[in-house]
Amino acid sequence: MTLPRFYSPQILPGQIQPLPPEEAHHLREVLRLRRGQKIALLNGRGEEWEAVLERVEKRKVEVLVQDRRRREPPSPYRFHFGLPLRKGGRTEYLVEKAVELGIGSLYPYLSRYTVARPGERLLERLKRRAIQALKQSGRLWLPEIHPPEKLEALATHPFPFRYFACEKGGQPLSQALEPLPREIFLLVGPEGGLAEEEIEYLKEQAFLPLDLGPYILRAETAAFFLMSVWRFESLKLLEAQ
Repeated sequence: MTLPRFYSPQILPGQIQPLPPEEAHHLREVLRLRRGQKIALLNGRGEEWEAVLERVEKRKVEVLVQDRRRREPPSPYRFHFGLPLRKGGRTEYLVEKAVELGIGSLYPYLSRYTVARPGERLLERLKRRAIQALKQSGRLWLPEIHPPEKLEALATHPFPFRYFACEKGGQPLSQALEPLPREIFLLVGPEGGLAEEEIEYLKEQAFLPLDLGPYILRAETAAFFLMSVWRFESLKLLEAQ
């Protein structure tokens, strides 16, 4: 049976607990659920629990947590994604697709040609979009979304396999993903591309340029393409196990 899903980072089996305010508002004002109805709770860490509504009031929604419905083990393959900040809701769109495609963590960043600038509530908006995608997709692991940082700081994180999409060519994508590393970091440039000095800096930090083919791709197209290819390759390996 499909139950409406809600996000609750803390789940207390066998106990009555409140829903987070934003989730409570959605349950009460949008879905208009009532006491006694059943819902599903996701903790974003691989578990889905069944709960029944015990109290639905204007200032509080409380649920009784019952049985665990599903458990999803963490994937043995992890994709860390360098996410260029984009204008017009495109960053949020890429976060949504990253959740749907099983990406492990997201690193929003700014570089020389980044047009968008992070507002005070950007991280909050990105996490909210990720939670919405989690509930919609049925995935049980919420990606970790890091605060926006400059490219120079991002490049110093200790990822084992490090690549950046490069319009001027590089290692073919098929070689970078064959065999598929257990943990990989991939970065795509912003809408204005990466500056020459940024490309050189990434190489100095042991990032390898990655060739995505003969055509020039928009930043979100390149990002979606890389996430989809990684997802396809990881599913092949998981299905073969």
